[in-house]
This record gives sequence, C-alpha cells and structure tokens, in this order.
Amino acid sequence: MSALAAVLAGVGDALIPPRCAGCDAVGSWFCLDCRTSCDPLRGGTPGLPLAAAGTHEGGLRRAIHRFKYRGERGLAGELGSLVAQQVAADTAAGAVLDAIVPVPLHPERVRERGYDQTSLLAAAVAARSGLPLGVPLHRIRHARPQVELDRADREHNVAGAFVSVAGTLRGLRVGLVDDVTTTGATLREAARAARAAGARSIRAYVIAADE
Repeated sequence: MSALAAVLAGVGDALIPPRCAGCDAVGSWFCLDCRTSCDPLRGGTPGLPLAAAGTHEGGLRRAIHRFKYRGERGLAGELGSLVAQQVAADTAAGAVLDAIVPVPLHPERVRERGYDQTSLLAAAVAARSGLPLGVPLHRIRHARPQVELDRADREHNVAGAFVSVAGTLRGLRVGLVDDVTTTGATLREAARAARAAGARSIRAYVIAADE
C-alpha cells in the first residue's frame, strides 16, 4: 500500500465508524452485547474434546457469514479472541497446549475466496493465547462444502481430505481451530491427520457449533 493510499484508508476509517458484524450497532466490529450473548458450548467425541464460543445463530452467525463469505478478514481478530477465551478456560482448568493448528481450506477454495479464513482465525487465536502456530495440515480433496450436505453425507464427504507431513507435530499437544462445526466430521478427519503427524493429544476449538 502506498503512503497516499494508507492516508486515505485512515481518513475513511475515521469518517466511517465501525459497525458490529452481529447487530450493525455503531462503534465496534463485534460489540459487547453480541460478545456477551455468546453461550460457550463443550462437547466432542471420544479422544477429541471440543469447545465452541457459542451456537451458530443470531449475531454470531451473521458475523461468521461476513467473515467467511463477504471478505471481512478483519473479523479474524474479533472472532479469534472469542475462541482464545475458550483456550484460556481449558488451560486454566489444567489442559496443556503446545501449538495451534488450523483446519485448512483446499487451495482451490482459497483461490476462489481470496483467503483462508480458518488460517487467519488460527493465527489470531495463537497470538491471543501466546501459543505458536504448528506446522499446518494439507487439504488434498476439494470436497463439496459441508453446509450443502445433510448429516449422513458429511462424514463421507471429508474422508481422506487431509494429510500431514510425518513427524511435524510429534509429541505436541495440539489445539485444532475451525470456524463452524455441525457433526464434527471435518474436525475428526483433521484430527486423524494431526495424529499421523505425531500429535500427542488434540483438542478442537471453533467459533460456533450447530446444535
């Protein structure tokens, strides 16, 4: 960005105050009311504990939609802070994490969208948690978006979707980060790849969960 463009961008930010991505209130990108309305969830499957900052509804759902589909990458910090709170809650309760690892998009999806929102989210979570980003997984299957499928088809849709480089996560206690989960199929498949890379244990963290 040129010096002139930076100045103009700063002027624009000053003239156009931020609006909450959840409720459109003026003053912040994700307001205090929307943040406090999030009701964290705990669950998971055997061997994969899961924490979500809230349910996939209301203002949180609208903010995630803007983050994923409307190019509002700056929401990574706001939404990442919500996920980081769940990481902090686990560590305060005695859980130990060595690294944060995103559940990546397929490269073709990244080209279509222009960015990988989960990698941005994971970087924000890592920064706010004081944890390093681990060596990433690789998504090798360009499957249909899970949102297009019913629960019965989601497991098959992501089977074999992820690979990892052997030993890159050896001995690490990993926090997998994704944006939304419904059945947990994507997270389970990503966890399988992380274990193949040598992860000692895995916990999953998302912005929101569909109940």
